[in-house]
Amino acid sequence: MIGGESNGLRPGQHRLESFLASSRFLSMLVLLGVLLRSWAYFAREPLWLDEILLSRNILELPLGELLTRPLWLDQVAPRGFLLVEKLAVVLFGGNETVLRFCPFLSGIAGLMLFRRLAVRVLTGLAVPFAVGLYAVGIPFLRFGAEVKQYSLDATGATLLMLVAVDLLGRDASTRRLVGAGLIGVVLVWFSQASVLIMGGIGLGLGCSWIFSRDRRSGRVLLFTMPLWGLASVAAVVAGRHSMSISTAAFMDDFWRRAFLPWPVQLSSGLSWFSGQVQTAFSDPTMLRYRWPLVFVVAVLVGSVVFWRTRRAVALMILGPVAMALLAASAHLYPFGGRLMFYLIPGLILAIAAGVEWARAAASGYQPVLGAAVMAAAAFPPISALVSAPPPYSIEDIPGAFAYLQSRRLPGDSIYIMPLQRIGALFYGPRFGVPSDQWTTGICERTDSRAYLRDLDRYRGVKRLWLISAGPRPFRMVRGVMRQYLATIGTLQDSLVFPSLTWGSSSLDLYDLSDSTRWRSASAASFPIGELPKDPAPGCRPWMGPSPLDRPFAQGKSP
Repeated sequence: MIGGESNGLRPGQHRLESFLASSRFLSMLVLLGVLLRSWAYFAREPLWLDEILLSRNILELPLGELLTRPLWLDQVAPRGFLLVEKLAVVLFGGNETVLRFCPFLSGIAGLMLFRRLAVRVLTGLAVPFAVGLYAVGIPFLRFGAEVKQYSLDATGATLLMLVAVDLLGRDASTRRLVGAGLIGVVLVWFSQASVLIMGGIGLGLGCSWIFSRDRRSGRVLLFTMPLWGLASVAAVVAGRHSMSISTAAFMDDFWRRAFLPWPVQLSSGLSWFSGQVQTAFSDPTMLRYRWPLVFVVAVLVGSVVFWRTRRAVALMILGPVAMALLAASAHLYPFGGRLMFYLIPGLILAIAAGVEWARAAASGYQPVLGAAVMAAAAFPPISALVSAPPPYSIEDIPGAFAYLQSRRLPGDSIYIMPLQRIGALFYGPRFGVPSDQWTTGICERTDSRAYLRDLDRYRGVKRLWLISAGPRPFRMVRGVMRQYLATIGTLQDSLVFPSLTWGSSSLDLYDLSDSTRWRSASAASFPIGELPKDPAPGCRPWMGPSPLDRPFAQGKSP
């Protein structure tokens, strides 16, 4: 049996534990998760770079081209997701709320499905612990309010695991097995990562059948897995066709650290794997837990617990991780950061199983010690949410333009760093600042001093506005650019916007008209480090003047 409805509590246990394991408390956790997701969604935070790049495809490409040709602007997204997004825009308009509605609904559905999955495969206080982690997890909240497909990846993974558990928990009819296969056929068009989940579940069930020769596993392998396999092949072929050669090269460069480095050596391979697994808990785009290594250990302990009690579940959790590693080894799909999000539901199940095992073991010595173990394990997730509650802003370009609109004087110069030009193109006209009224800074991959030389053209300007933000490839040079301007001029005004993952974005006003200050520094000698190589600044065509500066309605690819 895969799981059960029993809460696993001994008679006479503390009333609080009974309440925590009750259906009522699980409903309270789900309600909390829904409220947090709604808070993030209805706040209507501005679209940021990645959302705008994908949204411009959705808003401005004809439906046929959107679904059949590679996307512009180095974007990749499953076609089913694009179809739903386009239909929503056509029916209800292209504002932030409509664009984010599909991910929002997916996030709510994922929470409901995960509750059912946790009840099926976990026991005791592991059930509310797992549901709680899913309910308050920052990436679940953030990606449920973002115009990207990541929310569908997590929900799809949860659905597939629940389907597999359901099939193994009863004698399913052939019709039910085929129906489960058709779920996978549909899902691959909404979640690219579902291919790895289906492959991992199939790998796990195959191993389970080899160990047990279980009839149920055999029937799932016979009737359901072939449909999942055919759907996966079709999705991979379609996915490769939907990505241009240029975009594929860019993705390989951007996600270089998330691919297994070659040639593979045992020590370096294990170090890479350990570091990448920890990013699931520590990366700014993911769970953001303190002590990520502790949670890696919890995953290992929970996997052992499942192996000893529900081996099929252990294999369904570990199988997708194995498939993800194979894909990363072949440089087909990154193993790191937000592209690992689809693995988080399975990892949460393992964490909860491991924490519950530790709590039960500690309670055997002293009940208070068991409670302390559970409280200590809950502290990092709660702390992460308290330190970064919704709503989530990455790049507040509208806030910068609204402030600029109220303070700008005739003759002011506006200089925008290359990544921020996308937001400026999207939001600038709403605030009376079209693209011909600002200048895009250069993008240089190797020569960091080129950025300072580019600023030297403004020596003598009385009022220079700088709009900038700090994504990793540009973080160092952005800081030096602001220091350089404050050295050769005077900072007159500054407005800083917090960012969940970029540190901050800002709007700064400098007076560069004092010739005495000019002589205090030069682009050739001002202290500046080397540009990062992991990744280096992308310097894509859309980061400089291009056909992006006019509407896409002409139907010409930039």
